Amino acid sequence: MGEIADPVQLKDEGNKHFQAGEIDKAIECYTKAIKFSKDKKALAVIYRNRSACFLKKENYNNAVSDATKAIDVDAADIKALYRRCQALEKLGKLDMAFKDVQRCATLEPKNKTFLETLRRLGAEIQQKLKTTFSTDSRVQNMFDILFADESDKEKQEKAANNLIVLAREDAGAERIFQNNGVPLLVQLIDTGKPDMILAAIRTLSGMCTGHRARKITFKVVQMKFLAMHITNQKLSFNIFTVGNKILKVCGQVPDLPDQLPLTENTQLIASVLLNKVYDDLRCDPERDNFRDICDEYIKSKFDPNDMDKNIHAINTLSGLLQGPFDVGNVLAGRQGVMEMMVALCGSEREVDQLVAVEALIHASTKTSKASFFISNGVTLLKDMYKKTKNEKIKIRALVGLCKLGSAGGDDYSMRQFAEGSTEKLAKQCRKWLCNPTLDVRTRKWAVEGLAYLTNDADVKDDFIDDEAAMRAMFELTKSKDKTILYAVACTLVNCTNSYDKKEIIPEMVQLAKFSKQHVPEQHPKDKKDFIVRRVKKILKAGVTSALTVMVKADNYVLTDQTKEMLARVFLALADDIKDRGTIVAQGGGKALIPLALEGTDNGKIKASHALAKIAAVSNPEIAFPGERIYEVVRPLVSLLNTERDGLENFEALLGLTNLAALNDKLRVKILKEKALPEIENYMFEEHDQIRQAATECMCNLVCCKEVQDRYLEDGNDKLKLLILLCGEDDVQLQRAAAGALAMLTAAQKKLAVKITKVTEQWLEIIQRLCIHDNPEIQHRGLVTVFNMLDADEQLAKKLIECELLEILTFVAKLEDNPKKQDAINAARACLSRALDGGLIKPFSN
Repeated sequence: MGEIADPVQLKDEGNKHFQAGEIDKAIECYTKAIKFSKDKKALAVIYRNRSACFLKKENYNNAVSDATKAIDVDAADIKALYRRCQALEKLGKLDMAFKDVQRCATLEPKNKTFLETLRRLGAEIQQKLKTTFSTDSRVQNMFDILFADESDKEKQEKAANNLIVLAREDAGAERIFQNNGVPLLVQLIDTGKPDMILAAIRTLSGMCTGHRARKITFKVVQMKFLAMHITNQKLSFNIFTVGNKILKVCGQVPDLPDQLPLTENTQLIASVLLNKVYDDLRCDPERDNFRDICDEYIKSKFDPNDMDKNIHAINTLSGLLQGPFDVGNVLAGRQGVMEMMVALCGSEREVDQLVAVEALIHASTKTSKASFFISNGVTLLKDMYKKTKNEKIKIRALVGLCKLGSAGGDDYSMRQFAEGSTEKLAKQCRKWLCNPTLDVRTRKWAVEGLAYLTNDADVKDDFIDDEAAMRAMFELTKSKDKTILYAVACTLVNCTNSYDKKEIIPEMVQLAKFSKQHVPEQHPKDKKDFIVRRVKKILKAGVTSALTVMVKADNYVLTDQTKEMLARVFLALADDIKDRGTIVAQGGGKALIPLALEGTDNGKIKASHALAKIAAVSNPEIAFPGERIYEVVRPLVSLLNTERDGLENFEALLGLTNLAALNDKLRVKILKEKALPEIENYMFEEHDQIRQAATECMCNLVCCKEVQDRYLEDGNDKLKLLILLCGEDDVQLQRAAAGALAMLTAAQKKLAVKITKVTEQWLEIIQRLCIHDNPEIQHRGLVTVFNMLDADEQLAKKLIECELLEILTFVAKLEDNPKKQDAINAARACLSRALDGGLIKPFSN
C-alpha cells in the first residue's frame, strides 16, 4: 500500500490520533500533511493542530513556532493565539503570552477562559517585575548569567559591570555578601577567564571599601588571585605560606624566557599586597618573621653562576621597596646586595642594567631612610647616565638622580644640584616624554623624573610652558599601564602647589636664625601670581579630561594617596570661579564625587571642598547630571562642622542652598544626612557671610514638613532668631530670613500666631520689612502680613489697629510698577483679606 499523499486525509488521520491520545502518530501525520499541502489556509490549520500536539509533548519551543506560522497566515486565528500564549507562558515569556491572550480576549470578550488567563498572567507579571527589581534577585540573576556557558559575551559583560556597580553601594554590597556572594566570586576566579577574574576582584574591591569585616575576606581572595599567576594547586591562605609565591611574582622579569604571564599592573598589585599584609601584622615577632621569609627568599636566589637568578633576586627587592619599604630597605643593606648591584650595572646585557637601575630608583624613594643606597648608589647612577647609549637605561638613571636631587622639596635653600642642573635634567625628561618612538614604560619613567624635579619652581614653569609635554603626559594616563598615575598626580600637585605648606611665622624665623637653625626659603616663582598662571595653562592643556580618566582607574592602582593628590589638584583648579565652568564642561564635577566618598580623610575633605566650590556657582543639574546629584549631598554636609575652616563651611552652605532649591527629593536627602542642626547652628554664626549662607539654605528647606515641625516645637529660639535676622541691616541676610518667614507662615498658621509670642520686637520688624527699599524684601514682608491676617481673627484685628494699616494702604495705592508690582499686589491682597473679615470698610471716592 502506497504512502498517503492527500493533505486533507493526512490531517483527518492526525485529528483521530490526537483524540485517541496517540500524540506521536498525530505529529507524524501532520508533518506529512505539511509536506504535501499547497493551500496556505489549510496549511495554517495543520500547523495550529501540530502546535497542540507539541503542547501535549511539552515541546514548547516547537509549539510556539507552529502557532506563529498559523498566525502569520491569519492574525485572528484565536486557537493558534491561545496555544502560543500557553507555550510562551511555560517558557517563562509572560509578557509575550500576555499580549497573545489579550488579543484573544479582544476577539472574544465574554470568553471566561481568556479573561481568567489574562488576569492570572497580569498578576504573575507584576510579581515577576517586583522580584526582578529586588536586589537579591538581581544579584542571583547576574551570577546565573556569568556562570552560564551559553551566555553571549555582551550579556556577561553587562552582568559583570552591573555587579561591580551594585558592589559600590553599601546596601548592594551587603546583599551580595549575605547571598553567598563571596564563594560565588571565588568560583568566578577559579574559572581562569581573565574577564571573569577581573570582574570578581573589582566586585570584591567595591564590597570591601569602608567595611572592615568584609576587607578580611577580600584579602584572602586577593591572595588567591595572585597565587593563580603562580600555581594551579590549592593553597592555604596563611600569609607565610603564600609569601614566597607573592615574592616570586614580584621578581618576574618579562624580558627573560620562561617567566609567568603577567599584565602591566600585576607586579604593582603584588607589591601593594605585600605592603598590606605587612601593615596588618599585629606584633613585632610576626613582622620579624615576615622579614626573615623575604630575606631567605632573596638570598636563595643569589647564584654567582646564574645571572638570571640574580636579577630575579634584585627585582624581588624592587618589589619590596615599592611595597613594605622598611623591609626592602633593611634587606638592601645586607652583605652582597650592593656588590650584586655593581655587577649588574657593569653587565653588558640590557636587562641586567635595567633591573639594577630600577632597584636603585626604588631604593631612593625615601631619602631620609634609604641612607645606605643613597651613599653608595649615586656614583653608579651618574656613571650609567653618562656612559650608556641605551635610552631606556639612561632615562632610568636620570630618574634616580632626579629623586636624589629633589630631597629638599620646594625649599629653595636646599637645592641638591648646581644652579641650572635640575632644569637640564627636566628638559631631557620632557624630550623623552614627547618622543612617540619610545615605549610607554620608558616614557613613564620620564614622568617619574618630572614628578621629583617639579619640586623646583623653575622646572614647574618650564614644564607648564611646554604644552606638548603636558599633553603627552595626559595622553599617557589613557594607556593600559596605570602605574603611571601616581607620578602624574605628583607632578600636577607640584605644578599647582596644592601640597600642604607649613606656615612660616616671622618670630620663629628670627628665632631660628638666632640659633643658627635652617630656615626654609620660598622660591620667587612659588608666589601666588606664578601659581595662578600655571593653573590657567594646565587647564588650557586639558588637565580636567585627564583627571577624569585617572579617577576611573581600578582601586588597586588608584591608591588612597593618589586619590588625595587628584583631589588636591581639583581643588587648586577650582579656586578661580571663572574656571569652574571649564571643569564642569570636561566632566570634572562627576569625577570629584568618588574622590569625595572614598580615600584618605584629608583627600575626601579636599574633594568635598572642590565639589562645594562647583555646586555653589554652577547649575547642579548640569554639573552633576542624573542620579549623581544626590551623591553630592553627603560630601557637602561633611564640611559643616567646627573642624573645617570658614571658607569650607561657607561654600558648602552655598552648594547646599543651590541643591535645596531644585526639588523635594534633594531637600529630603539633605535632611536625611542630618544637616539641619548644623545649618541652624551656622545661623547663629558671628561671621556675616556664613550666617547669610546658612539662612539662605534654611529659606530653601522650610517647605519641608520636618523643618516646619522643628519651628513649631516649644522651648527653642528658632523662630525668634529668624524674626531678629529679618531686622538686621544686611540686605541679603534680611532677604533670606524674610523669605523663610513668609514660607513658614504660609505653610503653618500656628507659626503666624507664634510670631507674636517669641519676641516683643516682632511688630516693629514686620513693619520695617513692609516699607523696605528693596522690593523683594518688601514683598516677602507683606506676604508674611497676609499669612498672619489669614491665620487668626484676633491677630488680624491687632495688625489692622496699628500703623500697619497705613503702610498697607500707602503701598496698595501706588501706581502699577513692574519693579514693585509683587509688593503692591501683596498689599492689595492684605487689604482685601481685611475687608472680607470685616476689619475695614471699602474705600470711598
